[in-house]
Amino acid sequence: MGKLGRAPLVAICTAAIAAVYGAGYVATEPYAHRVSPGSPPAAPQPHRGEGEAGAASAKYRDGVYRGSGTDQIGTIDVEVTVAGGRIAKVVITRCDTHYPQSDIDPVLPDEVLKAQSADIRFVSGATLSSFAFAMAVQQALDEAKNPDSAGGGA
Repeated sequence: MGKLGRAPLVAICTAAIAAVYGAGYVATEPYAHRVSPGSPPAAPQPHRGEGEAGAASAKYRDGVYRGSGTDQIGTIDVEVTVAGGRIAKVVITRCDTHYPQSDIDPVLPDEVLKAQSADIRFVSGATLSSFAFAMAVQQALDEAKNPDSAGGGA
């Protein structure tokens, strides 16, 4: 290196990294409060109680619905059973990922039963598998909401 040494180069690189980080923060901060479908909530959110009345009590058509979710590490297929307009059972029928099904099962199916939706908290360390699972459940629930969808209930 020249007479100045490495100190100015380190300072310039540090400033460049800080500028990129800062620009990313400024660009994404307004969207930080938004929760996309299937992503974990920022803070624990209460689930509706079994006894609460309203639209949630008969949200879906009764039947058995199938969904599939795929991400970078594989595919997860589910079977969602709806009884009395509510999600009664969720079964992972195929887990073709790099990680074992035991990382997410029975935790995520139980979360769906509690939430009565695919909007669940993800398993730490199994984020991609959780995302694929939530995507599969959402696909099944979309069928349960729409009688004209392909694949309908059983």
